[in-house]
Order: sequence, then C-alpha cells, then structure tokens
Amino acid sequence: MSIRLTILCENSVDKVSPYGLLGEHGFSCHLKTNGGDFLFDTGGGMTIMNNAKLMGIDFTKLQGIMFSHGHFDHTGGLKQVLEKTGAIPIYAHPDLFSPHYSKNSGKMHNIGVPWPPAELENLGGDFKFSAAPYEVAPGLLLSGEVPRISKVETGDPNLLSLSEAGGEFTDPLHDDLSLFINTDKGLVILLGCAHAGLLNIIDHAIQVTGQKKIHMVLGGTHLKFCSEEQMTATLDRLEELDVDRIGASHCTGLRGARMLAERFGQRFFSASVGVEITI
Repeated sequence: MSIRLTILCENSVDKVSPYGLLGEHGFSCHLKTNGGDFLFDTGGGMTIMNNAKLMGIDFTKLQGIMFSHGHFDHTGGLKQVLEKTGAIPIYAHPDLFSPHYSKNSGKMHNIGVPWPPAELENLGGDFKFSAAPYEVAPGLLLSGEVPRISKVETGDPNLLSLSEAGGEFTDPLHDDLSLFINTDKGLVILLGCAHAGLLNIIDHAIQVTGQKKIHMVLGGTHLKFCSEEQMTATLDRLEELDVDRIGASHCTGLRGARMLAERFGQRFFSASVGVEITI
C-alpha cells in the first residue's frame, strides 16, 4: 500500500516553505492512499483551512473523515471541512459526543465537540459509529475501543465527565481511537492523543491486525502528562519492538519529545505542521 501522510494541524510548524503555515493546539493528518483521500481529525478549527490550501490539499476529494476522540482540539475544524465536502462518511466511536471536561485551577472547562450532531448532519456529516475495529478502506483499520490493560497507564485525572445527575468522575475516554495502517514496511500507528495509553494501543494493534512489525508510531502520545514509570515502560516497549520511526506531535510535550529523541536518535522526528511522510 502506498500512502502519503501530511500533518495539517499541530502545535508547531516544521518549515517556512510554503510561507504562512500556522500552528495551533490540536491535531489533524491528511492521508492520500490507493483507496482515496481521508482526514484523521480536524484540529481546533483555527488553522486547517489555511494550512490545507498552502499544502495543496483539496477537501472536495475526501472519501471520509475519521476522529480519534471527541475533544475540541481534534474536532473543531469539522464544520469548516464539511462546508467544503458536503455529504461524507465520518467514522468515530459511539461516545464521540459524550460530555468531555477539563478541570484546571478548580474550574471546569467544556472541551467536547463544539457543535451538536444535528448541525453537523445538516451539513452532510454521515456519522458511522463503531466501538469495534472498523476497516475504513483497504489497509486502514480504525482501532475501535482499546482495552485498558497496562497498569502504568492510568489516564489523566484532570479530564472529567459528568453523570446525568451532574456528578463529576474521571473521563474514561472510551472514544479514544487510533488508526492502524498496513504498509509494506510494517504497521503505522496514527495517534490522536493516545488517551488509551500507547502501550495499550500498541498491544491492541498487534492483536487485531496480526502484524508484529511496527514501522512507525505517529501523532500525539500524551506523554506530557505521564508518570516516570509510564514514560520508562513506554520507551522500553518502543525499543523492544524496534520501531523504525517515531513522529511525536501535540500532547507529547517537550519532556516527552526530549526523552524520545535521546533514546531513539535519528529514528525520532517532530511531526509538526507541514511534515509529509511517504511510504
């Protein structure tokens, strides 16, 4: 399978050419494959149209949109994209629109999808929800709900949800999905934020695809928020699997990126806006 991955939205910009690319807190990756063009997440909505235009990406050619989870910094650009695409399938977990909150400095912030489903459906969004692994196109397998097995991956206590009675509880983020891409060089694991835990995601990828060779891990790893124990276990697992390339984005954080770079050297790269990867 031939594929080109282009980072459209991310916290930083990789290059000055084409001039005018913009960074924002969020993530989006465009995929050009033998089976058509797809979009994985849409960023926060501040930069996706600008960056797509400068990178020569035409959203009218999209065959589908996939979402890693229902946080605003991954879904915020959807309305603008739908205004270009019209009717299009959107692949996600059934909990995409569940309540998602962040609690910083004692204050609750709504960080969920910015618009109700009906408004997006009126623009042509055809939501196809699945909690099970789902083949979007040949070679593209959306992970489905990832089993939480690792004892060192305990999630982010600052991310909350609300019960029907209004009570707060730690957000399980069951809607956290990743994309498993089958290539001639091995499996590419494309992450949104890896809220399910990178160790859990890797084990799930190997189990559901039967592919033991991991060529690349790309995207947000959420290592910015992890314990030292989780960090060490993650680095050790990536080394054990002899992953060829590791592209860190978004919620990896400076600490996480530095530790990945120190451990993996030339195999590590910053997957910022403007980065194009052809396999």
